[in-house]
Amino acid sequence: MPVLAVLSEPQDADLATLRAAEAMDLTAFCRSVLRGELGSALTLSPAGDIDFASRPVLAHLGLEASELTGVNWASLWPPAERGKVAEAVKTAHAGKVARFQGFSATGDGAPRWWDVVVYPFSTDAGQLPQGRRMLAVFRDITALRESQEKQAQSMRLEALGQLTGGVAHDFNNLLTVILGATETLAAELEAGSDHRHLAEVTLQAAERGAQLVRRLLTFCRHQSLEPQNIDCGGMLASVQTLAQHLVRQDIALKTSPVDAPLYCRADRAELEAALLNLCINARDAMPDGGVLSLEAGSATLGGKAARQLGLAPGSFAVFTVRDTGVGMSAEVLRRAVEPFFTTKSLAGGNGLGLSTVYGFAQQSGGGLTFVSRPRRGTSVSLYLPRADGAAQGQLALPEAAMAPACGHVLLVEDDALVRVQAERLLTGLGHRVTVAEDGPSALIALGETPDIDLLMTDVMMPGGMTSRQLASRARAKHAGLQILLTSGYSEDPSPPSKPGGGPVFLAKPYRRAQLARAVSTALSRAAATHLVPLARARARRAAPCMSEAR
Repeated sequence: MPVLAVLSEPQDADLATLRAAEAMDLTAFCRSVLRGELGSALTLSPAGDIDFASRPVLAHLGLEASELTGVNWASLWPPAERGKVAEAVKTAHAGKVARFQGFSATGDGAPRWWDVVVYPFSTDAGQLPQGRRMLAVFRDITALRESQEKQAQSMRLEALGQLTGGVAHDFNNLLTVILGATETLAAELEAGSDHRHLAEVTLQAAERGAQLVRRLLTFCRHQSLEPQNIDCGGMLASVQTLAQHLVRQDIALKTSPVDAPLYCRADRAELEAALLNLCINARDAMPDGGVLSLEAGSATLGGKAARQLGLAPGSFAVFTVRDTGVGMSAEVLRRAVEPFFTTKSLAGGNGLGLSTVYGFAQQSGGGLTFVSRPRRGTSVSLYLPRADGAAQGQLALPEAAMAPACGHVLLVEDDALVRVQAERLLTGLGHRVTVAEDGPSALIALGETPDIDLLMTDVMMPGGMTSRQLASRARAKHAGLQILLTSGYSEDPSPPSKPGGGPVFLAKPYRRAQLARAVSTALSRAAATHLVPLARARARRAAPCMSEAR
């Protein structure tokens, strides 16, 4: 048997395999393949039938050599991949090296991705009489593909988060105008009239819009959270009580008790909403009834396990919601947390349930995992940082009553509609208002108007000056100046500070009473510092502020 020679040198070729193939005759080469010395490889006849297969190939397929010899290679691949195989055989038959990546399963049904190189062979005298024989070398790239898919999904979700956050920010500006204008209009209309009713309906619709935007901001991690230590067992009991009113009679609701005291660190209201969201999804996945299970436990994740979940190593409390429903396909699982993606009917949901749970988990320093197969149900686990201390009480002490205070407000807002509406509300509350469109013009106004008490500025501003820079330079000019930050992102951007020393934060959209409380809080801080000139204090007493409750 003549010595084999590879016709053309492939890119990224398996050089060890090539050198071995060039150095031995066909019989010796095939024996080496059978012994497994060349890894996952097989030889093909000119027709694409299998001559010999290495032991790793036989092990992957779970077949004996006698079962594989003479079988057409393409028949071992799923129908969707056979076109790639046929094209590779055709290319190698023409004397060129072919390469492709394909998907198939091992003998035990485990899905695998393969990188395959097909080499053509010839004799020293040229093509063999019966045509070219071929060598196919396999490399398992399943782990690499999964890593690439996770990275692509992470980038996709990051891009969606940025887009969603930008849209939500702008929409919150519009809702600020709609809420403020409609509330003012409703107050001027006669109670019980049709026009008053229309204004109230508009207010309700705007509030629902604001709630929708808050869910979008939760997905892209811009929602303001108030973490506290939470008793996981108590949270399960609370969610079970609420979920009993949501599930149908053909669904059994089961809760496993927590074996030992377990606490997590999260926002209580958002955690409860996240678990209820998962319960609703589980209910909808069981149209013919089934079992919905709620559990809580703990997990300590090391470096490797934590990286697989995209978390930092540490101890976590794990809430798990299981159902016995229809399950999810691999494609649905891949897109499950994308905003507005849903498999429900148009009337069944807006596709924000899982995306908001995912955003809440990420923002809380945790993660979300899914285990699901079609017709075998779904298990969703919510990981949250574990807390060592006891749970904090659910009820906060009421704030001390504050007398409304009026003052001179410098309003800095680049959106003209929001600027006009905010000025109208502030004026209606009894404050003097000076307006500016950006940071530089605000500093000019501060220089020209020394009696300003409060700087109310949007966080996102044009003009090359951030709200933090503006606040710093403004306070350098006026030591007693108080700061009120507003933003369409419902998250306080200011760094932690000493009690009473940081800016007051007001999320958009806000209503008249919320604005009044925020301004009153800031002005009360100014009064407490004793930095308000007596002349201005006397002026305020002469012109008392409008009531917040109006």
